[in-house]
Amino acid sequence: MTYVEKIIETIKNPRNAMNSIAECPQIKEALAIVGILAILNAIGAYIYTSRVTIVPVGFRSPLSTLQLTSTITTFVIALLGPFLVLLIGTAIVHIISKVLGGKGKFLPQMMTVVGYSMIPEIFKVILWIPLLFMIEPITITDYFADPNIAAETYQKSTYFLINVILSAIMGVWASVIFFFGVRSVHRLTTIKSAIVAWILYILLGNILIMNY
Repeated sequence: MTYVEKIIETIKNPRNAMNSIAECPQIKEALAIVGILAILNAIGAYIYTSRVTIVPVGFRSPLSTLQLTSTITTFVIALLGPFLVLLIGTAIVHIISKVLGGKGKFLPQMMTVVGYSMIPEIFKVILWIPLLFMIEPITITDYFADPNIAAETYQKSTYFLINVILSAIMGVWASVIFFFGVRSVHRLTTIKSAIVAWILYILLGNILIMNY
């Protein structure tokens, strides 16, 4: 299959796609997918920080300084996050797969299937970016100090609720793709493959990728 055919097959029939990719893994293809995600993620992060300002408790510096720092920090994290998932996330799930009796290789097999499993994340960010422009510029104070602030924020913009829903849906989709990927690479049982896929879902959704 060509590169485009692999992407289409991953969307349509992840089981067949992952079998094919596991047999002939191409790390460059995975890096291209992750690179696209990183760029889109960084663009989304930049737009988000231009619409939403979070002011920490006791902040004394000018607001413009906070906005600039927040924009740069969020942009860099969003840009590097997908690559960290590819490197660190793959290492974690590969080690766990080996402990569970897996037979596959870290490079290029596991890194390639993890890269392809990020395709749903690309769709998520593509859907996010137009929604970001619908957010009315808001300033959130004491966001980290008071849990009730989060609930108030959801009420101010439906974007935040949509964010949660999209993250859940795309995260599950990514996990399904990776489930077939890890099973094809490591030849694990269905239950063991599901465990490893769930671990990657946690990494994608809550640790390394910037969920702005």
